[in-house]
Amino acid sequence: MLKENENIITKIEQQSKNKKRYSIYINGEYYIGISEDVLVRHSLGKGMKVTSHDLQNIVYDEEQSSANNYSLRLLSFRNRSEREIINKMKEKEYNEETIKNTISFLKQYKYIDDENFASDYVKSKMRTQKLGKIRLKQELLKKGVSKDIISTTIDELSDSDQQCQAALELATKKLQTTYKNDDTKSQYRKLGAFLQRKGFEYEIISKVLSELVVSS
Repeated sequence: MLKENENIITKIEQQSKNKKRYSIYINGEYYIGISEDVLVRHSLGKGMKVTSHDLQNIVYDEEQSSANNYSLRLLSFRNRSEREIINKMKEKEYNEETIKNTISFLKQYKYIDDENFASDYVKSKMRTQKLGKIRLKQELLKKGVSKDIISTTIDELSDSDQQCQAALELATKKLQTTYKNDDTKSQYRKLGAFLQRKGFEYEIISKVLSELVVSS
């Protein structure tokens, strides 16, 4: 077994596939691959003596750096809720402490914010898919957003008139295309089911059906 003063960094090698990562060799044997920021943070160099405690800290910092960078890669594709990030990191088998630290890091630099996430999500879904309040609430709950944030966000961004207009536009399009050859009874039933799947409340659905089907 090595003594504390016998752990020597014998080589630091830049990795060929990723120039920002380095392979560390201890006493002539490969020990760990680390990121450039971990290398700099610990001021590592060839010939340096390192204790077992030093090596543990290097491994810990590399794990945390890896976790932080993974979370940032996730966010580079699209905005995500805090719970989505946590679930993805658990799938990668990061430990609880590392995940907690990553979430703190993301919040500190405002990379994640469930209120902003919910607001952006609602605006996007209302614009592109014209979803109703019920469906919006269901989807945000699945993403781990708190009920209070969901309720406040939806109430602020979607009033009854907006919901009615969205449902009316969707239903009108369906009547002009998919259901145009159906009889009135079928149109009423199919449109009702369609708007329900879109997440509209009963009052909105009833109003739209009365305007488009019953009176036509």
